[in-house]
Amino acid sequence: MICQTLLKPLATSAVALLLVMAFGCTPKTPPGTIMSTPDAAWKSFRRHYCVSPKAAGMKVKASLYYTRIKPRKRTNRTIMTMWGNFDGAMRLDVAASIGKLLAHIREDDNGLLVFYPSDEEAYTHISPVLGATRLGMPFPFSLSELGNVLVGDFSGLAPKRYTTADRVTSSQGGYIFTFDNGLISSITLDVVGRPVRVEGRTTKSYENAHKWLLEINRFEESTSDVAPLPDKITLALDNGEKGVLHIKSRELMIAAWPAKSLNLILPNGITPIRLDNGYHNQKNGEIPVVYEDK
Repeated sequence: MICQTLLKPLATSAVALLLVMAFGCTPKTPPGTIMSTPDAAWKSFRRHYCVSPKAAGMKVKASLYYTRIKPRKRTNRTIMTMWGNFDGAMRLDVAASIGKLLAHIREDDNGLLVFYPSDEEAYTHISPVLGATRLGMPFPFSLSELGNVLVGDFSGLAPKRYTTADRVTSSQGGYIFTFDNGLISSITLDVVGRPVRVEGRTTKSYENAHKWLLEINRFEESTSDVAPLPDKITLALDNGEKGVLHIKSRELMIAAWPAKSLNLILPNGITPIRLDNGYHNQKNGEIPVVYEDK
């Protein structure tokens, strides 16, 4: 009787220990699993699409179809190549479909530098987003944030917690999450937790603030244990401007890009025109001609 009394709690403890071990070894929900609740979909999204890439840098080639409504409707197709380091400078070259280079862009902690070779003109701004807007490129976020999105990391855009969550009433289903503060107003996930729609507002520093919409129209094919990356992205502003990005190739770089691969050296005699008079003191002579990775 005494032995039975002693063995019973020991057996109970052993069962509890096995349950704890089993729970700790339970595999994480793999990508592609249908989520039955908004919270489960959000946790899956944070787990698979809000994680820093296990790489030092990246390189993406894509085609961009751009449509503008004002002052008159215009559509063109360009080829873009983006490369850089996740913790450093980011470069973007834009070329016409026939291969002619239209613009060289560099972004780092010093801001944005843009060079138009055909016009032999360069512009710079301490804020990458505001600088792009002044040049007629109303990107709602920086090149660095865009680069992370292209490799499947939305942590720079997505708040950690949502305010409200509701089911999407469309035939495709999914869940929509809203946020009270910040520049992101809502994120829509499909039933397996993939981001398909992000809506936001441009920073309050904009002279003419806009609402914007980022849609993931298509994901690449992948194995069941790897979250599929965006393959086609549409970015639209409420003023009618829209860009459709088709990913052609994507590489994650184990080693960081060397500084010389990220530099944008301007031709002799070209001095960048500063667009940030309210941010920068030109009297100090701090107008850079060469942007280099230190």
